[in-house]
Amino acid sequence: MGRQDGRAVSGLKSRAHDAAVILQVMPRHRHHRPSRWKLVALAIVASGFLGWRIYASRQPGTWQRVLATREGQIGDVTATRMRIRADSRFVALPHPRALGKMVELRYGDRVVVAKVLDVGPWNIDDAYWEHDARPASERGRGAYRTPVNTAGIDLSDPVFAELGLRDNAVVEWRFVHQDFTILPAL
Repeated sequence: MGRQDGRAVSGLKSRAHDAAVILQVMPRHRHHRPSRWKLVALAIVASGFLGWRIYASRQPGTWQRVLATREGQIGDVTATRMRIRADSRFVALPHPRALGKMVELRYGDRVVVAKVLDVGPWNIDDAYWEHDARPASERGRGAYRTPVNTAGIDLSDPVFAELGLRDNAVVEWRFVHQDFTILPAL
């Protein structure tokens, strides 16, 4: 009987050990929640990233050096449905994403800030500034016809005059502020 009692005791011990292992392996029925410090760390990282994106969006864009032409076309309507008058101050860039943005222009020692209110010259889908590329007009590509010059920006008569231009000339321009985007373009 002593042997049987010993086997019964050892059998109970092994069953108890098996039950303990099963309990450790079984998932708990409580919902898994991340610890508080992980949430705080994630919030700090997210706010830092968002702050950096906002800061970067408030910085001026890179300078573009392109041929500027005088738009003229008094009486015509721009892409923003503004009728061009002799005193209208604006520029045109060849992509609708530029509409409404402010640009800074330099020619010699003169600097002018103007709003993009039209799409052109020559193209309507050439956001060359987004890829550090050259305007498509420099490659002879135009949306509706072959360009007769290599212009990358059109200037209204007042902006043309404020820069002191007498004829088409190479100017430098950049966006006053870049766009705010939560995630950068990939």
